[in-house]
Amino acid sequence: MLDPIVKTITVPCDPQRAFEIFVDMPSWWPLEKRSMSLMRAGAPAKSLHVEPRLGGRIVELAADDAEHHWGTFQIYEPHSRLEMDFHMGLPADKTGQVEVTFTAKGADTEVVLTHKNWEGYEDMAEMMYQGYGGSWEMLFVETYGGACR
Repeated sequence: MLDPIVKTITVPCDPQRAFEIFVDMPSWWPLEKRSMSLMRAGAPAKSLHVEPRLGGRIVELAADDAEHHWGTFQIYEPHSRLEMDFHMGLPADKTGQVEVTFTAKGADTEVVLTHKNWEGYEDMAEMMYQGYGGSWEMLFVETYGGACR
């Protein structure tokens, strides 16, 4: 059993803004570094689409126009918490969970991301775990590096 990956960052904005930044994944997700299109079409994805609501999907449009479903919001509590199944192009039944919470800390917000249920990825679990161990850290820095200002 693999332990959850937990990443915490404190950002200089209120929970509402921190939540909005995270949900606006198309503005910060580095498709040129992390996309299904890179692996399957050999070029960065054209776009990422996020439906910011309960049941909303996250879908990549690949360089070859294929769509890759990354996940679906299972919990969507604006400005405080979200949870999504997260399979980034794998079959939807091979999924982990990503939970993100947004807690006010004075004028700042503590954002905690927990990636769990690695067993859901079945035979891909170890590879996914190794890949996201450092990736979430990098993504947090890119996401919030100056975005709250």
